[in-house]
Amino acid sequence: MRTHHISLLARDAQRNIDFYTRVLGMRLVKNSVNQENIRIRHLFYGDYLGTPGSVVTFFVVPLLGHRTDGKHFFNNIKLSVPNGSLAFWKQRLAEHSVSTTDIENGITFQDPDDVEIKFLQTSEHLTDMRVVPDNGIPADYQITHLMGTELHVPDPEATAAFFQNWLGISVKDDVVELDDQQSIELFESDQPDVKTRFGRGSIDHIALQAPTKDDLFRFWDIAKEQHLNIEEYADRGWFKSLYVRDPGDNRIEIATTTPGFSLEEPILTMGQGLSLPPKFESQRAEIMAFYAKQGVDFSEGVREPTSVPD
Repeated sequence: MRTHHISLLARDAQRNIDFYTRVLGMRLVKNSVNQENIRIRHLFYGDYLGTPGSVVTFFVVPLLGHRTDGKHFFNNIKLSVPNGSLAFWKQRLAEHSVSTTDIENGITFQDPDDVEIKFLQTSEHLTDMRVVPDNGIPADYQITHLMGTELHVPDPEATAAFFQNWLGISVKDDVVELDDQQSIELFESDQPDVKTRFGRGSIDHIALQAPTKDDLFRFWDIAKEQHLNIEEYADRGWFKSLYVRDPGDNRIEIATTTPGFSLEEPILTMGQGLSLPPKFESQRAEIMAFYAKQGVDFSEGVREPTSVPD
């Protein structure tokens, strides 16, 4: 299995958009709202197409306080960048006053909500329509996909068995081994008696790919047979999702790779206005009216070009 997306919490939409588009060069592929609560914005970033496996999303909650990473939590975002690109990224991040630390085969730094981001080098390069234009980053250096995350839990052995028995994923030395060098690293919580509290930069869930709806429902059936903690099935329009809690009480999503983010709008204009899947279109006027009172018109995805990548 491969990663599909990862979803986090952020406090300030504009700071978030500026960092992920203007600094990291990702495309704002969907400028939307939380489908469970339309008064919470939901921002989706990825490559130009929003290819499954390239996507990082944020729910924007302006009154968010500090997070408490206690007995169970996801810890970071691991992103792939091409081999030989680290010198470029160090310079670019330094120019935006972002400090970096060298790690094996990569660098680590923090976003505006103190989310740890790891850039790890791989042989992949973006090609063709996946390349994000006009972001000042050469195509050979652009972020290619989501490599995974860390999962801190009270009982890594139980969580390893969860991934193995439910999804059939190999786990070795507390590493959930996904395809294409992707992984979820398991760690035993060092604060097992501390209650986790969501706040700025908390990771809500990670999603893994199910190629088809049939695959998704096969995992649903297995989850029922194994009496797992199934939260819900949801049709998100752009993909269909199954949410299950692991033994450590973290949310794991399985999401289909279709229909994709161009379901209701052209690829060329994705993210340039309020994006809504078809079943929410009837609420557009209500949503726009609510956010207009806050000075939000969903136009952040429209920006002046900086330069064209090589």
